[in-house]
Amino acid sequence: MFKVKGDLKPIIKHLNKTQKKQIPYAAAQAINSTLFDIMKAEKAQMPNKLDRPTSFTMNAFFINKAKKTELVGDIHITRARWKYLKYQVEGGTRTGNVLVPTNNAKLNKFGNIKGLRGGLKLKKNQYKGKIGNTYGVWEKTKKHTKLIILFTKVAKYDKPRFPFHKIAEGVARKKFQRNFKRTLAWALRTAR
Repeated sequence: MFKVKGDLKPIIKHLNKTQKKQIPYAAAQAINSTLFDIMKAEKAQMPNKLDRPTSFTMNAFFINKAKKTELVGDIHITRARWKYLKYQVEGGTRTGNVLVPTNNAKLNKFGNIKGLRGGLKLKKNQYKGKIGNTYGVWEKTKKHTKLIILFTKVAKYDKPRFPFHKIAEGVARKKFQRNFKRTLAWALRTAR
């Protein structure tokens, strides 16, 4: 999660009554505009940092908007996507039943193992089993048996691949002041 928060005390003390009234509204709008700028940048960077992300992954971001009574908003990755994206954002070790495709596996256009959505479905010439110390899905052909998917208990992600926080910080630093000036000018022009 990345939060954008507005502290208006230093600005407000130099303003007249009408201006003071419009500041919280303008700040909330600036925070929200900045959050949407961050989301746009995150989506733009995702295909550069991750291998062929699906549309499900590309729509991973959710924004909680700021209000004029609460000048805090945030952008975060939804829970369903965070389950697998956390390793791309933070690195770390994934445990449990981890399926790792081998060079023999048929992958979809996104680089994922085909047919996993409804659970692992094996063809007639495939079976789950252990050969030597290797447990996985094997495929028998007329000439030999080859490993298609390796089952492992641990997968290590040594380095983060998707710099979610770095992107957010850069956009917030670059865009917030500009967004605030624009929304404040608009709020003052339309003030009643």
